[in-house]
Amino acid sequence: MQPGQLLCDRYRIEKSLARGGFGETFLAVDTHLPSKPQVVVKLLKLINSDPETLKVAQRLFDTEAETLERLGKDNSRIPTLHAYFELRGEFYLVQEYIKGETLTAELQQRKISESDTIAILHEILTGLTTVYPNIHRDLKPDNIIRRDSDGKLVLIDFGAVKQVRAATVTTPNPAISRTIGIGTQGYMPSEQGIGYPKLASDIYAVGAIGIQCLTGSLPHKLFDEDSLSIEWQHLRQVNRDLAKVLDRMTAPDYRQRYANASEALDAIESLIYSPIPPTLPPQTPVSAEVTTNSVAHSLPSQPVESPVNQGIKPPPLKPIQQPVNKQIKMLLRGIDRRVFLKWLGLGGVGAASALALNRTGKKSSSNKSVSGSKTSKLTSNIPKLTKIQFTSIKLDRQGIVIDKPVGSAEIFTESLGNDVGLKMVKIPAGKFLMGSPEDEKDRQNDESPQHQVSVSEFYLGQTLVTQAQWLAIMGNNPAYSQGNDRLPVEQVSWLDAMDFCRKLSQKTGKTYRLPSEAEWEYACRAGTTSPFAFGETITPAVANYDGDSSARGADKSRYKHKTTPVGSFPLNLLGLSDLHGNLWEWCLDEWVDSYKGAPDDGSARGDLNSRDGKKRRVLRGGTWGYDASYCRSANREYIAASRRSGLIGFRVVCILSRTS
Repeated sequence: MQPGQLLCDRYRIEKSLARGGFGETFLAVDTHLPSKPQVVVKLLKLINSDPETLKVAQRLFDTEAETLERLGKDNSRIPTLHAYFELRGEFYLVQEYIKGETLTAELQQRKISESDTIAILHEILTGLTTVYPNIHRDLKPDNIIRRDSDGKLVLIDFGAVKQVRAATVTTPNPAISRTIGIGTQGYMPSEQGIGYPKLASDIYAVGAIGIQCLTGSLPHKLFDEDSLSIEWQHLRQVNRDLAKVLDRMTAPDYRQRYANASEALDAIESLIYSPIPPTLPPQTPVSAEVTTNSVAHSLPSQPVESPVNQGIKPPPLKPIQQPVNKQIKMLLRGIDRRVFLKWLGLGGVGAASALALNRTGKKSSSNKSVSGSKTSKLTSNIPKLTKIQFTSIKLDRQGIVIDKPVGSAEIFTESLGNDVGLKMVKIPAGKFLMGSPEDEKDRQNDESPQHQVSVSEFYLGQTLVTQAQWLAIMGNNPAYSQGNDRLPVEQVSWLDAMDFCRKLSQKTGKTYRLPSEAEWEYACRAGTTSPFAFGETITPAVANYDGDSSARGADKSRYKHKTTPVGSFPLNLLGLSDLHGNLWEWCLDEWVDSYKGAPDDGSARGDLNSRDGKKRRVLRGGTWGYDASYCRSANREYIAASRRSGLIGFRVVCILSRTS
């Protein structure tokens, strides 16, 4: 077909996209629809066109078209089937046009990290789970497109229709199809090559793609004829657990692979939920005490009820012990963690050791600084406060702005050198109800019992610590997402954040530390009792989180899919930014799974001096990669103190004593 040709008086051919032994693919325009959308037209040609073969092909084509229609319906990972028809012995499919770049092009443009590789594998497997029990038959980077509109990977060009041609290439006997291999060299395992594809055959292709991501080499070039396996680990050393998963995916015998996409997806997710140490660059010191079992596994402390009845969602960072509860698996299936996995580091431990502050809240003012200076030395350094006024936001349940209250706050700016400042907001003393009421949507049992807490005056960073601020104090920039000094620093562990506070205290002569969990929630709520400081819900206009889950009517296109510069969103009524979303924030506390026996004075719980990277520390605030339920003021999560992630940052507290 030539450009400009009109197919079936409807589809105007624009250009050829691909040509192969099975036919040709074209980009076309659907002229019957008002918007004139672009579509993909696939032409399937038969070599043998005798009447009996054509009859068999028609039956198979109808069956496979029905399958593609079912797979693409309400499935964001599979193109929608618009039409199919037979014309003069040739078969046509008309499908949704996915505008974007193939994974092949993506692999050619940049080096793929371990975490990026895991993200890619997770997305492909997520797509495969949605088509179970069907088999793709031709998974390869050319048949995977990263969609421009949302950055998600979409699986295209199912081998199902190719089976039609294979079944009729020499004889109308359908049984002959089992002797003809459908697939691509390097991504097609042996059983598929002889015409016996299994669900595990697609798993082999996924593993081969993962190896290609890590090595930059085409899988067929790494195939060893003696072992009948892909030999790749001499090209790149990666985390041993990731290597084990890839080797199992590409095992020569399909019975040794993961049986289906769901099992393989569990294995990929275990790399995130288990405390495996990372493959670190040579210059990064690793603590000798850290082993594969360096973080305790735990299941949720509360009974997990039916997700259908409760709508409960699992915490994004709490490690899960194997075997995973079946209902937990169901919940995990329902969360799109593409963005999360893409940026999540596999962990890491800083070897630097330093003293930590002993107390928080009221008692912090009587502490010595981390550098050993006495409190009386700190009292001479009270900064001058500046009063600011600002406009905040209040939303109704539908995410519509119903008020723009004016707030005020007192701040001081700590000079860090090189024209870099750290704005600290005065948080007045007060009382609040910590935790969530039993009727709050999406609440978890670890948010109870609600209890009244009295908080002493303290100063809290107006924003997350930025990359420029981290660089000024620590002399490096560990963040994955860079390019703007106002982006928050991430890829920092709790231990790293404590080191930052120690060095900041030494530099300024003031007492800086992480906030206690109570201080954090008090500051986040800013006098409100609703799930969010902005009301009953949030939208991408007021916070950086997974906007695909936004309230009805909200502008989901404003979801950024990455960190945003600090101060990009409205302040709460205390004058603080980004307490909902952007990055999880480290708190000083050691994790406890309820508020039973919690202090009522705003102080932190647990061993605050420990440098043990295995201890679990509290995270608050939610993140850009997860939905709004995780951004609630009361939501609590935890992770090991040694772990680093592209989803975790922090802000600091300053305690100023006014007595000599």
